[in-house]
Amino acid sequence: MTNEPSRPRTALRGREDLSIFWDNHLRVAFEASAKHDLPAMVEASLAHVLMLRSTGALPPERADLLLSGLRDLWARFGPEAGHTAWTPKLESPHFDGSVEDPYYFLEQELAAACGIDTADLDVQLARSRNDLDAAVFRMILRRGILDVADLLLQTTGDLADKAEEHAGAVIIGNTHRRPAQPTTIGHVLAGLAETLLSQADDLLCVYDEMNTSPLGAAAFTGTDISIDATLVADLLGFDRVFTSSYEAVAGAEHFMRLAAVHARITATGARWARVLQEWMNLRWVVTPTPFTQGSSIMPQKKNPVVLEHMVSMASAESAELASVYGTIASGWYEDSNNATTDVQKPLWNSTDRVIRFLRLYDGLVLALEPDQLPTSADIVRSGATTTAVAEALAMRSVPWRAAHSLVGRLFRAGEPLTWTADQVAEALSESGIADPSGDLAALVLASGREPGRVLEREQPGSPGLGPVRATVGTARERVQGLANAFGARRTRLDRARDGLLDLAADRTGRRAQTLTVIGNANLDVIANGVTGLPSPGTERIIDGINVRLGGSAAITAQRAAQLEIPTRLVAKVGQDAAAALVADLLDHPALHADLVIDTDHASGLTIAVEAPGRDRAFLSSLGAMSTFRPADVPDEALKADVVLCAGYFLLPGLQRDELGALLERAQRGGTRTALDTGHPDTGWTDEIRADLRERVLPHVDLFLPNESELTGLTGKSDVLEAAANLVSDSATTVVAKLGAGGALVADKNGVRTIEAPRVTPVDTTGAGDSFNAAFLGALMRGFSIDEATAFAVTSASALVAAPPSERDDVLRRMGARHLTPEGSTG
Repeated sequence: MTNEPSRPRTALRGREDLSIFWDNHLRVAFEASAKHDLPAMVEASLAHVLMLRSTGALPPERADLLLSGLRDLWARFGPEAGHTAWTPKLESPHFDGSVEDPYYFLEQELAAACGIDTADLDVQLARSRNDLDAAVFRMILRRGILDVADLLLQTTGDLADKAEEHAGAVIIGNTHRRPAQPTTIGHVLAGLAETLLSQADDLLCVYDEMNTSPLGAAAFTGTDISIDATLVADLLGFDRVFTSSYEAVAGAEHFMRLAAVHARITATGARWARVLQEWMNLRWVVTPTPFTQGSSIMPQKKNPVVLEHMVSMASAESAELASVYGTIASGWYEDSNNATTDVQKPLWNSTDRVIRFLRLYDGLVLALEPDQLPTSADIVRSGATTTAVAEALAMRSVPWRAAHSLVGRLFRAGEPLTWTADQVAEALSESGIADPSGDLAALVLASGREPGRVLEREQPGSPGLGPVRATVGTARERVQGLANAFGARRTRLDRARDGLLDLAADRTGRRAQTLTVIGNANLDVIANGVTGLPSPGTERIIDGINVRLGGSAAITAQRAAQLEIPTRLVAKVGQDAAAALVADLLDHPALHADLVIDTDHASGLTIAVEAPGRDRAFLSSLGAMSTFRPADVPDEALKADVVLCAGYFLLPGLQRDELGALLERAQRGGTRTALDTGHPDTGWTDEIRADLRERVLPHVDLFLPNESELTGLTGKSDVLEAAANLVSDSATTVVAKLGAGGALVADKNGVRTIEAPRVTPVDTTGAGDSFNAAFLGALMRGFSIDEATAFAVTSASALVAAPPSERDDVLRRMGARHLTPEGSTG
């Protein structure tokens, strides 16, 4: 036994003001997560308090105080205007040990901003940390997905460009690290583009699962307080609300799926990095200096270490995947830190790493240039052309196994450049293959010595010039479609945030609950019983001529008002008697007709001729409608609950980017937008389709076509397939009128149909416009999409079965029975 003094104990904490647990875990977790969590927590809390105010769960004065404090916190923690990336604004606030995590820190800071004690806070009314955390994690990660998608698709597009550029660059393709067959740089890059597109498809599906709101689930069983979870989801840009409150807070499928697709991106990219390193070593492609490091002892040496780092990054991503799965698997199927909080840091690290990985990936693609490509002789010597020889013989009726054996015998004697005609003839003879003309011998020599023939191959997907260009074209189309889809989702998030902040600034939390219809208003002159036109200079007596209100927008606005929906119509007319009659027909207490006067043009007019047993025919004059412009629409008209544009093809000044910008303005204020195009008089051209899908529909929340308009726009004959195609390519919800077949709804939850009751039609005039009015009215009264569609189908069916003189009463009864507070079934 010695008398040496014992070593002092190693400290278990670095800060004496904290406990061992707080210093070694809670502090570390706070410093890693608060910068991410706090902005999303404030944003989610703004939506929650606005909802509580709107439903009456919180008195206005208490809600307004909280909104004021939350807006102050948003100024501190939220991103600057225009910042839409996933990365946080600041480093995490200092962990002072007064509270354990960002959740309690937010309450502490909110109380201080409101000038009240934390005991007086109502921000957690009808909410738990469980559903708040679940929402916040989804909100952070969904923007990360969008940032990854932007880079992924950009890289894919650059690969497609490089593939086309180098489609003729013939190289040696390997299998099992051995020369196999000739291919091209373009062929390899086109294939690589397909891998990224597969990953982008998966990422889009992950986003749509991620973008489900868990708010309202509370601890996991919901709440007895009357709340509006759909309103909260809408304010935060979520596509839907949870279906199971338990899964909403206990679920982790979306986390595992995201970790998996991140690992896929880097794993396949690492495989490509290994191939690219060999190409650089062989000097087939240039080794780009900006992606290299020098040697400490060999000044001429350029080491493409970036490729090694990419492989290491993929390994780290695989470890992150294992960490996420292992952590989740260790938890119970319930709300637990294992399956929620503890997987956040790995997923944030993963997102950051994938973004850096893709930047390197894309940079290398852009820098890729051929250097010293293998010569035809190099390719032949490698043995890469032997399969081509055997296939050429097989195409001349030589059995495949015999051809394969012959080529093997020849190659064992020497590579194809050494073969002679006599040697080949002898080998053919020994193999029992007759070649009296010598044609087969010549074919063997040519096929074995001309690797460039691969460029003439016509098989789809092959290295042939034509097939590679076709693959590139398909890739570009898919890139554009996916870019539109992801772009629409980002637009939805951005405009939801803008609308939320505007509502919070107003401190009302209530939308205007009004409908604005923008579009065409005119008179319809209907001639009944017209079986043919009279001869020139003669007259024909017909059954009757009626003058009615016309124009899709005008009829929709009139029907909405008859349903007692406060409605505003914005249309353009001339300064004439027709305009005065239009205004008179629009007279209704619930309808404000904002008719813009054009003193230089007459009002629009439509003449419809009809007779039993034949379709109606129309003659229309646009008149003043041809001069309708966005500047004619007052700003106040866009501050409605819903803005519908109808009669698109009759409004040449309100199409393409002009209408897109107008609808985007409405969306920024939190307004829901809708569109009913009607039919183009020139037919559905590719230009019209592209204009609508790329320049208008990204700003449309609800698209309301009929069956032929839906199939015409998409170019698909099956209406269900057409609706699904449109939804997959945009963020819009499709509600299509199918006539006697009822209607369909297509959104991120799929496509479903709603049958119509059987009725005997009396007059179908305006049925689609009446459907629009009933649908939007029901939606504004709190009906779900499917419920509102069912109400619209029932209403439109009742109208077409009623004589025109009774329609107003039919509609009033429908509205009183279903849309008033006393009779609402929504």
